[in-house]
Amino acid sequence: MAAIKIYGVPPSTFTRAVRMGCHEKGIDYELVPTFPSTVGALNPFGKIPAMTHGDLTLFESSAILRYLDQAFPGPKLWPADAGAAALVDQWVGAAGDSLLNSAQRYMAARFNFLPVPAEMTRKYLDKTRDVLPVFDRQLGKAKYLAGDSLTAADLMACPAFFYFPEVAELRAILDSQPNCRRWMDDIAGRPSFAATVTPPEMRPKLAN
Repeated sequence: MAAIKIYGVPPSTFTRAVRMGCHEKGIDYELVPTFPSTVGALNPFGKIPAMTHGDLTLFESSAILRYLDQAFPGPKLWPADAGAAALVDQWVGAAGDSLLNSAQRYMAARFNFLPVPAEMTRKYLDKTRDVLPVFDRQLGKAKYLAGDSLTAADLMACPAFFYFPEVAELRAILDSQPNCRRWMDDIAGRPSFAATVTPPEMRPKLAN
């Protein structure tokens, strides 16, 4: 039995980010099917994922990834250089904040996970039109979000992007961002991506 346990479900973008981090570093883990409604004391804010390793319990995907990177060998998800590491943190924050408050909230509304008025849904879509070009410009400067090597920033951002093609409005925005598309093609070729694909029967369905 794996010492690392990740509590979440495959469709969750943040759960996938943590799982991809494990695969990138070669860390064995057990995925324990857990929903926000069942995460209990593992996360007092009622969100997934959470992680346990022995007596240690962590929530917040960026904190989990940071721990995995420092506690285990394998490719580094944060570089040793202070400036380069800060750049990773910057884009980890952008992925967790800007994407969450635009495209991911729009997706949640369209998949009926986040019932909100139509006016708010439109605002999330409008915000996505502002946010995605920022990522595209950054990816026009380097192979990955924080440089020429994959880092935690890419792991935090990429799971949400791969839902865009399933939502016509988001697909239309994505199609005008060639650097994001190039980056997604690169990510899709990585073993960590293939190992964490959501089974078809678990993929969310668009609301009518």
